[in-house]
Amino acid sequence: MRLGLKLKKESKPPQEQQQEQATQEFKFDFIFFNSNQQQQFDNQDSKQFKLIIQKKNTNEQMIIQKDYVYIGETQNNKMHGNGKIYIKQYDAYCNNNYFVYEGQFQNDQIDGKGTEYYGKTNNKKVDGIFQKLSLIEKFQEYNQDGSILIKQQNLQQSILQQSFIQEDRSANKTFRIKSGVKQTPPQPQSQKSQVKQNDKWTKFNVELSKDHLSSLLSEKAINDSIIEAYLNYINYIDSEKYFNLKSLPEIQAYKRALIIPYFLFEQQKLDILTYFAEFSYIKGQFWQVYKQIFAIVNSNGHWILLELIFEGQDIKMKVYDSCSKKKAIFYVTICKHVWNMIEPIIKLHNLTISWKSKDIIVTECPQLSQPNDSGIFICAYLKYLLSNISLDQITQEVINNVRKIELFNIVKKEK
Repeated sequence: MRLGLKLKKESKPPQEQQQEQATQEFKFDFIFFNSNQQQQFDNQDSKQFKLIIQKKNTNEQMIIQKDYVYIGETQNNKMHGNGKIYIKQYDAYCNNNYFVYEGQFQNDQIDGKGTEYYGKTNNKKVDGIFQKLSLIEKFQEYNQDGSILIKQQNLQQSILQQSFIQEDRSANKTFRIKSGVKQTPPQPQSQKSQVKQNDKWTKFNVELSKDHLSSLLSEKAINDSIIEAYLNYINYIDSEKYFNLKSLPEIQAYKRALIIPYFLFEQQKLDILTYFAEFSYIKGQFWQVYKQIFAIVNSNGHWILLELIFEGQDIKMKVYDSCSKKKAIFYVTICKHVWNMIEPIIKLHNLTISWKSKDIIVTECPQLSQPNDSGIFICAYLKYLLSNISLDQITQEVINNVRKIELFNIVKKEK
């Protein structure tokens, strides 16, 4: 059902219109290379590829690879000169920590004077000389609020500190540096607190616990921690699939997915401009890279899935609701909130993109029979939509399997 107007017949699929407009201002190329020698060649027997985006009338490029996004000067499609890089660093539990550096690059590597930032914020962390991911010489260190932490530090002590960091990160320990001496804090003596600590873990950048596993097995309503872990899992898996494709036809046919955690923006845990900071080169238009974009919304404990479709200068929103017997104004309000989330990007880059309430499509989809299952349903919707399987195939048995098997395996502490 469409709110406001009947669904118009489209002359072209939305993504074809989107790609046409993208190529007017930006040029998209796929470069295949050998990961060991960084030698470019055609797509036969290639090991990796990267997406090169070139804006007209500029010498800078945007390079998107599996684990990083680079914006800056290049030489032969390699990072060379001045630029900024956003690197995803994953641990064994798929927790992502961004390493963000701006400065000098040589032959596709960080090499020279530059600045490391606190994640994707604009707040400096340290100025110095870097080689690859290592700080060789420290000039200035900063607090997260931008104030100066240390004016200058001896090079030898800096190297000593780095060795301790590398050593203890691999052992997953906490420590502090004082006068070049590693000091490990005393271990907690309370056995009770140790037990509580073992009951919690972090996976897919979400703090999880045994209570979350219990809610999945007892058929209680799942909370935003489980939903956030699932959407981070989907984003991670989709990126893995995409960058493991071997041929150009496969890459061009693949519909890259992005699930936006709208409820985290609503809770003011995230800032939209910071979240999409690496897309500044293409004026924040992340929809030029991703072909399937979803937002997950929570309204008074009820979970709803929205699909954002960018058609030229318009945005349409498809609603997937497992309890869809609601008045039209409810969906208008939900979609308006999501538009308000995106609007700062539109305004910052002066984009001529708009959204109207008539561009809401409430999709017919399987409905829940248990009041606590709305969160499970949106996970099932996502799974089937991304797999190009009809939503009609979703049964109560599928819902039970998503809850007790798939989500349970994603949430559990084991890798």
